[in-house]
Amino acid sequence: MADNKRVCCQPERGLVLRDVTLMAGSTCVLRGASLTVPLSGMTLLSGRNGAGKSTLLRAMLGLIPLQAGEILTHGLSPAQARQHIGYMPQSVTDAALLLPAVSHVRVAVDGVRWGLPLRLRSRREEADRLLALTGASAFAYRPLGLLSGGERQRVGLAQALAGKPDLLLLDEPLAALDQAGQERTVRLLRDLTERLGIGIVLTSHETEALSGAVTRVVQLADGGLHVRV
Repeated sequence: MADNKRVCCQPERGLVLRDVTLMAGSTCVLRGASLTVPLSGMTLLSGRNGAGKSTLLRAMLGLIPLQAGEILTHGLSPAQARQHIGYMPQSVTDAALLLPAVSHVRVAVDGVRWGLPLRLRSRREEADRLLALTGASAFAYRPLGLLSGGERQRVGLAQALAGKPDLLLLDEPLAALDQAGQERTVRLLRDLTERLGIGIVLTSHETEALSGAVTRVVQLADGGLHVRV
């Protein structure tokens, strides 16, 4: 009986939205929307410009309040789940452009330690590991401001992976990349899901580049969410 109780009381895995109403200013992004999505492989969050895809990603992180309902990631509220989620915004930071890429990743490594800094050597090793993981080692010591858009994206991914998250939220990771850059990024993202066993939720208008790579598509339209596998 005790075993059955443990099973039935386990939190629902994946991303769960229950009766969510979400506003972006005066625009209604979601109206009483409910959805459960397994967080495995790559999930594309699609929708027209201005539909509120970026707003929804930020709500998943607890950075934007809901008007009603709840969002749970593996049974955890956004505030509780944040330490398990890596986030890359649409625009990688323009701050400290003269600092080398590796310095930006070290700052991200420090940021997930909650006031318990790693030893200097450990920080360096972890930053180097993350940059190698995203294929950014070759330009790790070049100033961020001298990197191409694709190179900056790889640095941003390394930052998002600090803390070994279970889930990555990526806002337009293919934007401003040429076709070759998009293809390289899609291969990298697919490789990360397979090697690390993490889930990725991303927004993108580059559906052709993602064809065959995503596990499912979630369409955001008319205040609702619709899954297409």
